[in-house]
Amino acid sequence: MKRLLEVLRPKIELQLKSWGSCIPDGGNAAPGERLSEVTVTLRAKFRNYQQAVVEKLVENTRAQSTTKLKKIIQDSKDSAMESDIRSRMQPLRDLLIQTINELHKVFEVHVFVAVCRGFWNRMGQDVLKFLENRRENRALYKGARVTIAVLDDTFASQMQQLLGNVLQEKELEPPRSIMEVRSVLCKDAPVQKDSSFYY
Repeated sequence: MKRLLEVLRPKIELQLKSWGSCIPDGGNAAPGERLSEVTVTLRAKFRNYQQAVVEKLVENTRAQSTTKLKKIIQDSKDSAMESDIRSRMQPLRDLLIQTINELHKVFEVHVFVAVCRGFWNRMGQDVLKFLENRRENRALYKGARVTIAVLDDTFASQMQQLLGNVLQEKELEPPRSIMEVRSVLCKDAPVQKDSSFYY
C-alpha cells in the first residue's frame, strides 16, 4: 500500500492525464479529483493497518509475565541495583530484538521504520500511563528510567544495525511518548548524587 501511494500513484496520475488530454473539453479534472480521493482513502487505510500491526505487537509483549512492561517496572521497586532491573528487562529486550528482526524481513524500509517507531512510541505510552496512574509512588521511578533506557537502546540499535546509513538521524531519536516519560521522571525526581539515570 505504501508503495502504491509513493511509487505507483504518480505513474498512474501521469498516464490518466495523458489519456485525459486526448478527451475534448478538459477531461483531465475528474480523474485527478478521483485519484486524490483514492489517495486520501489509501493513506487512511495504511495508517489504520499500521496502527493495528503496532497494537498486535504490543499485545504480544504482554503474553508472558516476564515480558510485561508494567510488571517489570512494578517488580523493580524493590530492586536497588540497575543491573537487576536490566536483567528483568532481558526477556522483553530479546522479544523486541526478535520482533524487529522479523519486521525487517517482511517490510519495505519506510514501512519498517514507521512500524518500529510506532511500536517504540506505543511502548512508551504504556510506561507513561503507568507512571501517571502512580505519581505518588516514586519508588517505581528508578525502574521506569532503566526501562526507558533499555527500550531506547533496543529500538535505536536494532534499527541502526539492520538499516545502517539508510536511517536518518531523526528516525533514531526517541518518539514523543518516550520524551514525555523522561519529562515526568525529571520533573518529579528528587535530587540524587547518582546522575546515571538522568538524560
